[in-house]
Amino acid sequence: MKSRSAVSLAVAALLGMLLRGGIAQAQAASSFSFSFTSFDYPGAISTQALATNQNGIVVGYYLDANSAEHGFVRSADGQFKEVDYPGAVGTILLGINDSKEVVGLYNGTDTFYQGFIFEPPNQFTPIYYGGLASETTPYGINNNGQIVGAWSGDQIQGGFSLLDGTYTDLFYPNAEFTNPDGVNSAGVIVGSWVSACTPLCQNHGFILTSAVDGTYTDVNFPGSVATYIDAINDSNEVVGAYGKAAGGYYQAWVGLPSKNQYATLDYPGAIFTAVCGINNARHIAITSMQTT
Repeated sequence: MKSRSAVSLAVAALLGMLLRGGIAQAQAASSFSFSFTSFDYPGAISTQALATNQNGIVVGYYLDANSAEHGFVRSADGQFKEVDYPGAVGTILLGINDSKEVVGLYNGTDTFYQGFIFEPPNQFTPIYYGGLASETTPYGINNNGQIVGAWSGDQIQGGFSLLDGTYTDLFYPNAEFTNPDGVNSAGVIVGSWVSACTPLCQNHGFILTSAVDGTYTDVNFPGSVATYIDAINDSNEVVGAYGKAAGGYYQAWVGLPSKNQYATLDYPGAIFTAVCGINNARHIAITSMQTT
């Protein structure tokens, strides 16, 4: 049996109705059901949707026949546009806001990926944390132009917020690693942090009220051994992944942690589902792996 990775499932709608299918693991009174629209970039061997904005525009990347990475933008009417950083051998688009500003990664002449912001129709601006960083990854951008992400160097790592050209360091208290992944219009930041790696890393989600003098809240999917949060909308609804057993498969989830609401999300028939973005209309950018 051949595995096809990954059928990209742009905009899975949260309908707020009775539970069904893979949502049976939702906790307490949370009620989610889902409808799905699937797509593949034309001619691609793999397509991954990584973010969506309020207008239903989806960004991500695809692999061509030579397994080279190319960024794409998919409009709400299903039209694709390829977006590649000039001169790069690989491009991945990671986040988009309602002004169509996009953040992503490119792979240049060295082995390290670096970040950039793309503004249509063809303006690319590198994002580089500087200092000890050898790699800078911008994961999310909000409607105020605030970017969040992570940087890494030689056995060192940290999170950041970038607004109006100013970097603010983000470190979960006493964490081994901090990885901010998303930010909403109010500046609320979500991501993941690692408490220990002895020997396996212990991953937790977090919500940070503000990049400056904000308060961190630890978030863990009920009964899980690992939790990740990848995106947040303006209603503070989040999406991410959790693991039930160390070293096992991860499950996609959606929820509202402030109300203790958590639900598993599974694309019908898929052997793996990943969620990466959620907008204010409760549309989710997800990727699944199916057998053919």
